[in-house]
Amino acid sequence: MAFVAVNAEQAEDWNGASGREFIEQRERHERMLGRLRARLLAAARIQDGETILDVGCGCGDTTIPAARATRGGHALGADFSRIQVAEARRLAACAGVTNARFEVADAQVHPFQAGAFDVVLSSLGVMFFDDPAAAFANLRKALRRGGRLAFLCWRAREENPAFIIGFAEAAVVFGLREPPGPSAAFSLADTGRTGALLSGAGFGGIEFGKADEPMLIGRDVDDVLEYERTSPTATEILAGLSPAQAAELTGQVRDRLVAYASPDGVTIPGAAWLVTAHAV
Repeated sequence: MAFVAVNAEQAEDWNGASGREFIEQRERHERMLGRLRARLLAAARIQDGETILDVGCGCGDTTIPAARATRGGHALGADFSRIQVAEARRLAACAGVTNARFEVADAQVHPFQAGAFDVVLSSLGVMFFDDPAAAFANLRKALRRGGRLAFLCWRAREENPAFIIGFAEAAVVFGLREPPGPSAAFSLADTGRTGALLSGAGFGGIEFGKADEPMLIGRDVDDVLEYERTSPTATEILAGLSPAQAAELTGQVRDRLVAYASPDGVTIPGAAWLVTAHAV
């Protein structure tokens, strides 16, 4: 079946710079998000023999434990990043997990078999749909009646300092960049809007639980500064600056990171919604 992605901009990004960064930094991101993902898997209440769909699976860091949890069932990870799906397949094989498979797919439009899944879950992967109403309707169709939906999405930007201490925000402060427009990462932060989307798609019993967990970004300030500096966004910003401007901007980001540093590493609070619902 030919792969179709309606969100061409996101597909290009996750098959390019962002996707490569997520593969390179996978272990770091797993440390950062491990506590949140554990809460997601607990909320999904996966039972032996169930069939799971993991939306926006990335490198399979949620799909693989979901497959282990379902034991006699199986888990399908779907993502429109070919390069991350390839990495997920490699990691599952290395882990000896044989009941997980991965597919390059845009979950908004992919023709999943109707009623094929007991659980649809997603770890921070459902905020990027081009048409969220259509996407959630497609996911509802893929679930059996009574099947469960569980996903994580970020709460507001101002509740998540990890998104506002980096080079992009510092560049705005220095007048080197325009303030960012609305970010897709926070597109589901408004519970009223998200609840209406889910209800309209055929979900009931919709609940929003606050998931607040510390995120260990790195071992020390220098480690995190290098991580931030080599991100696709920071690389683009720094390329357009003079050496003096780049040094000043880097110093500003370092100062911000120091506030979150301790002997245990650089830990920044993370604030997400843990959303659960069922197919009606």
